[in-house]
This record gives sequence, C-alpha cells and structure tokens, in this order.
Amino acid sequence: MRPLGVLGGTFDPVHNAHLALAHAALAALDLERVLWIPTGAPPYRKPPVAAAHHRVAMLELALAGDPRCAIDRRELAPGASGYTVDTLVALRAALGAETPLVLLMGADQYAKRETWHRW
Repeated sequence: MRPLGVLGGTFDPVHNAHLALAHAALAALDLERVLWIPTGAPPYRKPPVAAAHHRVAMLELALAGDPRCAIDRRELAPGASGYTVDTLVALRAALGAETPLVLLMGADQYAKRETWHRW
C-alpha cells in the first residue's frame, strides 16, 4: 500500500510553493495521493483573511484535473480544533492502521514544529 501525504494549512491563498511541495512529495515518496486539509480559524494564530469557502474554492481551482490530490474539509467543521495531532488521530481512525501517512510541511512550519500542540 502506497502512503497518503497529508498537507495542512490555511491556504490563504494556496500558492506555487504549496503546489511544488505536493508534487515533489508525490514523485519522491511515491505517494498514492496528497490530502490537502485547509484549517478553519485556529486558536493559535491570526484567522485567515479569506473565508473558508473561498479558500476551498481556490484549492479546487489549483488542484483541478489532478486525481492525485484531494481536499479534506474536516478542519473546517464546527468544533474542529485545527491542531494537526487531532486531525491525524481522526484520519488514522477513518483510514485504519494499514494506510501509511506522511505529514508534509514547508520549511517555515518545520522550523517551528516544537511550538505545535502535542508535536
């Protein structure tokens, strides 16, 4: 079974670096696909400028025609924490133990990962 890449963010807006990261990971890590997870209004940072439905629409346009990419809206649901650890726990429960997950992140997030909730 090939791994599933998980790429979260506000995507406010989605940009070429996000797309480059996902495409490089798809190729280098032989991922089945990349699951793009836009966050809602997380309590640990300033809220996004664009509304959630606009950010999802931008993602849909940016990912159009690429079957290796999918959008997961779980962090936009009312009551979602927006914390990566909670999202990964929920994904694991939904997908089962057999699906390998690969967390993708930009250098900016990697540099401050120690500040994340339950990193």
